[in-house]
Amino acid sequence: MNKSQRILNLVIRVVLLIGMPVGFGLSVNQFFSEANLYAILQAFALLGIVALGLSVTMIAGEFDLSVAAIATVAGLITVKFGQDSVLLGIFLAVAFGVAVGVANAVLLPWLGVSSLVTTVGSMMFLTGIGYWLAGGRVLSYENLDVSDFLDQNLLGIFSPRSLITIGCYLAVALFLHYTTLGRDIYASGGHRKAAVQSGARVGAALTVAFAISAGLASLGGSLISLSLATASATLGSNVLLQAASAAIVGGVALGGGIGSPLGVACGVLILTVLNNGLGLLNATSTQILLVNGLLLLLVVLLEGRLGSILAAPLERLARRRGGEQHVV
Repeated sequence: MNKSQRILNLVIRVVLLIGMPVGFGLSVNQFFSEANLYAILQAFALLGIVALGLSVTMIAGEFDLSVAAIATVAGLITVKFGQDSVLLGIFLAVAFGVAVGVANAVLLPWLGVSSLVTTVGSMMFLTGIGYWLAGGRVLSYENLDVSDFLDQNLLGIFSPRSLITIGCYLAVALFLHYTTLGRDIYASGGHRKAAVQSGARVGAALTVAFAISAGLASLGGSLISLSLATASATLGSNVLLQAASAAIVGGVALGGGIGSPLGVACGVLILTVLNNGLGLLNATSTQILLVNGLLLLLVVLLEGRLGSILAAPLERLARRRGGEQHVV
């Protein structure tokens, strides 16, 4: 992808991020109300934290299909073992998730297969664990004070849960850009063989990437279960597709090596604003899913040949200006 195409993709995402709220605001009176902005950030809290973790493995050139199942099991663990101590429940859930992430990373070179194969096996295994933990029931969390705390309104539009998600974005951004392992994650996704030859710690980078992915998915599942005061074996069944879509819309390359937490946050906001606005316009779930699919298709096309065609005039203009400056 050349520079002109990257600029075009950035412009399109900025237009979506700004244009959609303006369009929905003109169509729906209550779109910019504090209550609705709060609802958008609540949706961002769950999808955002799972998409953030998934994007780290995508940047490393891998893909973690087990994040939705991890989030589900984490919620069940939190509710089942955190009745007396919420911190213990969250700790056990996140520790379990990180252990699964490390196991996924360790199995990659041992099995000699792609991460898609490894993590789909983890997904099926974890789904079975989820149904076993739930025992065919919806588990209830008795300490409603915790639920009220996580969802209490702060400054009109925030909540502790959404602020935790924003904090995770800041932490991951700092890690990826200012640590050696973070740079190794980018190198692993950009060109695996060259990264190995240059001395990058690819094995450690992949292990950390999968641990972050699973740990954040666990934290997201734990927090949403506490927020709802319930947990079930099907709680996170739809989050994988939405998280992957948000990461791609946010500029994370399917081939790895490209992407940022800021871009992922923009992708998540684009999808949450889109879904919220369509819901306020009384669109059906089928219609919302269709529009989500069309948006994802557009972004994928722009990353490929269509983007190259549209960016060609910008590239020619840049070359012409460069030639004129050289003549002067």
